Amino acid sequence: MTVVLAVDLGASSVRVCRVDLDVTPPTVEVVHRYGHGPVRWSDGSLRWDWARLVAEVEQGLAAGVERGPVASIGVDGWGVDYGLLDAGGRLLAPPYSYRDDRTAAWQDVADRIGRDVLYRTTGIQAMGINTVFQLAAHPPEELRHAARLLMIPELMVHALAGAAAGSLGKARSLGKARSLGDAGSLGEATSASTTALVDLATGDWSEPLVKSIGVDPAILPPIGTATTAAGAWRGIPIHLVGGHDTASAIAALPGPPARGAVFVSTGTWILVGCERPAPDTSDAAREANFSNERGALGGTRFLKNINGMWLLDQCRAGWGNPSVPDLVEAASASAATGATFDATDARFLAPDDMEAEIRAAAGLPSATPPADVVRCILESLAAAVARVMGELTALRGEPPSEVHVLGGASRIDLLNRLISERCGGAPLVIGSGSTEATALGNALVQGIAIGRWSDLSQARAALV
Repeated sequence: MTVVLAVDLGASSVRVCRVDLDVTPPTVEVVHRYGHGPVRWSDGSLRWDWARLVAEVEQGLAAGVERGPVASIGVDGWGVDYGLLDAGGRLLAPPYSYRDDRTAAWQDVADRIGRDVLYRTTGIQAMGINTVFQLAAHPPEELRHAARLLMIPELMVHALAGAAAGSLGKARSLGKARSLGDAGSLGEATSASTTALVDLATGDWSEPLVKSIGVDPAILPPIGTATTAAGAWRGIPIHLVGGHDTASAIAALPGPPARGAVFVSTGTWILVGCERPAPDTSDAAREANFSNERGALGGTRFLKNINGMWLLDQCRAGWGNPSVPDLVEAASASAATGATFDATDARFLAPDDMEAEIRAAAGLPSATPPADVVRCILESLAAAVARVMGELTALRGEPPSEVHVLGGASRIDLLNRLISERCGGAPLVIGSGSTEATALGNALVQGIAIGRWSDLSQARAALV
């Protein structure tokens, strides 16, 4: 039996899954789950409780190993956030959350660099959460002590395998002449592509961009590709996968998917897009604010970000955390009021009171019951998906042949129905591969790394 462990670091939930690659389709068993979110640190900043996240992942890996032999481990996670290590490989401080307000002046940075230059070079959607803007606002003293920057998925790989990696001092001093470096201190192509610091033409870090924000290029890691060996945890090899969780999720599209297929990847964020062989950095793509992100095993994920289930999760916290199925059931019975809001608006990134922010944006009275707020959220998400799909159709010059809805929110029938109604025409493929699509795609890439399949097409065929 060929079993791998997929670590999926979501921005609101960490999961460790045991995936059996020898059955068709592969089965995904969640062996450990931990809900989390950014926490307010002593200096007032929003950061991640990194020590706790590492402990939860190790607990999950131990649970996975207890169930039987494991051939490989892979880690994916959310994009744009990073940690800084000193020359001994130690984390300098808990990583900032992209929801921290330190990037409030990001538009000034974008204007100084040149928005056209930034997009033509990196092809990334302009958003205040982007790594380029986070680093521009990072405390200079901490940057001066940094020997290595790692994105969140690779930072976890370092935590799991880095004890054997040794000092990073040599890797830092090499600068441009750096090699692949030590196990557990590599970057990964899909994670790096979310930063708006990678040159699309070369696939490597853009030194002019990095220097323009006052960062020493020598702290950036060599960029490895999925299937690369990246160390071991308790003797089990760790392989790089599509480090960015969306890259892993899209790797799990069954098929291969039909020509003209579009995906709607649902989670803390909703991402609407398609797979392309090459980037699109045209003026039209820049004006529509689409991202060109690296595919797990090549190609481009051409997509746009929408605030996703974060909206509902934050409201749930204010309501005492009722279950999502109960809230959706009540929302399904609620008559549609027609009230919606722009789910792409940055005002929803980290408001003090999400419910109040939504009510204000949608024009709902303060006495609006939770069922109607939930209905408004789902209606607004569906409207945003339809709007982005329309923009995508205009950019591609053809409507979608099919729409793959994947990820955790693909379980919400009401949301699926609302997306179908607003997107009319293209057939929806619900729960493509698995509602744990990210973990499944992570596992498929590991399967290629260990020789279970020869390439992604063969691995995707195993999902049908």
